[in-house]
Amino acid sequence: MATLDISDIPQHFSIAGVTLNAQERAVMTTSLKVKAEAEKLEHLSFWGKILAIQKDYMLAQASGSNFFDRKFFYSFDLVNWLQLPEVTPEEMAVIDKVTKRFTGDPAFEFSLATEEVEGEEKPKGQTISEEKRLSGVIQLMNYEVQIVPRGAYFRDGNLTLQLNPMFTGLQQSELGELTNYCHFREGFNINKKTAEERARNFDETIDIFDSIAGDDPRGVWTISAERGGSVALLRSLLWPGYVFFHTPSPVKWGGMYYGWGLKNANIGFMLP
Repeated sequence: MATLDISDIPQHFSIAGVTLNAQERAVMTTSLKVKAEAEKLEHLSFWGKILAIQKDYMLAQASGSNFFDRKFFYSFDLVNWLQLPEVTPEEMAVIDKVTKRFTGDPAFEFSLATEEVEGEEKPKGQTISEEKRLSGVIQLMNYEVQIVPRGAYFRDGNLTLQLNPMFTGLQQSELGELTNYCHFREGFNINKKTAEERARNFDETIDIFDSIAGDDPRGVWTISAERGGSVALLRSLLWPGYVFFHTPSPVKWGGMYYGWGLKNANIGFMLP
């Protein structure tokens, strides 16, 4: 599977204290299918839930043959899904500095003039709508914490990214190693790998993403074996609320977010 299956939520994510009730899952399964057909979307899957002050955002992500060409949608009632706007690099710079909670009002305007950024001059007049901030935060999280098991994807002779039909899941002895989980994002550069790294179990057909074992600061990921060691559960301390699971039998994996949509600004003080 390339995306999160809603049916996996109660079985695997409940271990981490993250779940949706039966009615939410049933309604969303139907409404996402209807939305995908109406918009002619190849893949549309549940992304997560951001807890806001007034009302919460349910979020979905669409992709096609290009896994990184994405659209994002939000819903308050699990039935009607509205597309989030695109965000410019300049707007992303503003979004990355906003530290207040989401309100639940897509039209709300956040102003950097009210944000205190240590070591920087107080910004003047920079604002961003909550709707755009929502879109930007999803993209930030996708880049920083969306992960897949090593070997789940490969690049074919045309260098096109493909789901690996030969992937049978990580071995049980590999489940607990951070080196076997990779960032699902573009920008991997093999030339950044040292000769020692290439000599150590490196396979150019499947080693096409950056391993999360190299993330800074060290310790930003936690990993645990659940259900008798048959399920690996990973949590991000950088974006608290992001949870990922992988089980080799049957071969499944997926990640979802359930939280306030805020990056952990104190991560550097939490880790040794």
